[in-house]
Amino acid sequence: NGGWVHKNLRAHGPLRGCYTVRYIEWSVAVPTLLTINNYPLGGGQELGEFALRLVPNLFVTWAYIVASWVAQVTPDPAAGWFLVILSFVAYLAAIWDQ
Repeated sequence: NGGWVHKNLRAHGPLRGCYTVRYIEWSVAVPTLLTINNYPLGGGQELGEFALRLVPNLFVTWAYIVASWVAQVTPDPAAGWFLVILSFVAYLAAIWDQ
């Protein structure tokens, strides 16, 4: 228990590692890539208008990454599966906007 590698409690079969550093990397890299890829789509918008469109998507993206990590390491099965479903719903919300 503890450290950078946790047991993936939602894995089917033998327990596998859940690498925390991977989720930290994703929580920084994915929103950064969204910002870079969506910037040209601003189409001459003011920064405030562009931010109003981008910030909710960045938040939802960050939330589904964190929820998926917490879902793997939480010991309560009901809470873990709820977070798995929540992360899928947040992912669908993020890609629907794209």
